Amino acid sequence: MRTAPAFRIHYGIVTNALADDRNTRSPLGGEDLYQAQTEVRQLKGTVAALRTQLEQLHAGRDEAVQTAVAAAQDEIRQLHTTIQMLREELQSMQLHKDEAVQAAVTAGRDEARQLHAAVAALRTEMEWHGFQHADALAKQQRTADDELRQLRQTIAALRAQLEQPHGR
Repeated sequence: MRTAPAFRIHYGIVTNALADDRNTRSPLGGEDLYQAQTEVRQLKGTVAALRTQLEQLHAGRDEAVQTAVAAAQDEIRQLHTTIQMLREELQSMQLHKDEAVQAAVTAGRDEARQLHAAVAALRTEMEWHGFQHADALAKQQRTADDELRQLRQTIAALRAQLEQPHGR
């Protein structure tokens, strides 16, 4: 009775248990044994090639993941930098706006003070001119009154002279 060859897997190496046993005679003939051993060698090569390919795939995948993570981290850093720059620019713009508003308020207050001062000066000048005009008018009135009094006195003196008898 012939038994099927027993194959053992030990650390990834497939061996023919019957071929390793020196006391047992191989049921396969010489040519069959050679073909079986050739097939085992080819299968071992295929397994090794597939293992290498699988390891390369894992390495490539790991490298792609690391590259993607590094790119994402770099983009995150760039976004943080951009956010910080935009925040600083916004704060700067707010500061400039506040300064411009403060300058406009100050300028408005200064202009209002100047206008109040100008109004007060014009009012004072107008009152002074009013007093000057009133004084000039009063002076003219006094002069006119004095002249009128003098003229009346002259008229009275002339009338008195005319009414006196011609007696010289």
